[in-house]
Amino acid sequence: MTKHVSHRSEFLRNFFLSLTAAGTLAAIACAAPVEGQTAATAAAQTATPEFEAASIKPVKDPNPNRTRDKEEGRRFSAYSVTLRELIMMAYRVDAREISGGPAWMATDEYDIEAVAGDGVQVNEHLGELLQKLLADRFQLTLHREQRTLSVYALTIAKGGSKLKAAEAGGRGASCEHPGECSFRSVTLAHFVRWLAYAVLDRPVVDKTGLTGTFDFNLKWTPDESQFSALGLHAPAAGDNANAPPPLVEAIKEQLGLKLEPEKMPAEVLVIDKVERPTEN
Repeated sequence: MTKHVSHRSEFLRNFFLSLTAAGTLAAIACAAPVEGQTAATAAAQTATPEFEAASIKPVKDPNPNRTRDKEEGRRFSAYSVTLRELIMMAYRVDAREISGGPAWMATDEYDIEAVAGDGVQVNEHLGELLQKLLADRFQLTLHREQRTLSVYALTIAKGGSKLKAAEAGGRGASCEHPGECSFRSVTLAHFVRWLAYAVLDRPVVDKTGLTGTFDFNLKWTPDESQFSALGLHAPAAGDNANAPPPLVEAIKEQLGLKLEPEKMPAEVLVIDKVERPTEN
């Protein structure tokens, strides 16, 4: 795998595995002040977090081997990142769930360095911080629409799930190469995001009803349509009789789950307005 592919894969892997659970941010923002807090303290804790300083500079000489993003305490940095990728990070959506906007959203790259306000941990509020930054500096406005999308639904196969509860240890996903990946302490919500972002050509919806975290391995023979988001083109399967099965069969045989195409209503972000940022 080339450095460019490894670098892109790491960005997407870090992105979907670092997502905060749905509803957590809203719960924090709406929490009632506890006894003993001053009005000013309570207001500060319930206000929408924002970066107190941010530098956004167009990339003149793109370099695919640069580190793409880093979150450390109050600091956030992203290098050679596109606006489309920032919207994906800010709103926790797939690129296919973003509609409209100019072509440069997916081609122009930026270096961003930002610092959040006192007491704000970027990794806990990244979505809110980026949404405010995009509105202020890119003049981004959007609305949500329900549309019918082609998706894959993940369900439990006949015979039941073969997933095992996670053991104590590391958390995340790693791939020896396309088609041989391991997952540790991963929820199915994260797994379907990984499938959608890195492997497949459409969103994936978890309809298994399974909760908790799992440890599992997945080995399959990719086809030419998979891993395109990482800039990869899987080699032809060839005539190797010992080759692993295709993805759908592998998920069924190894995980006891079923992946099927469906059409279903889904929410998409529609870009109403956006502008290139001014340098600072």
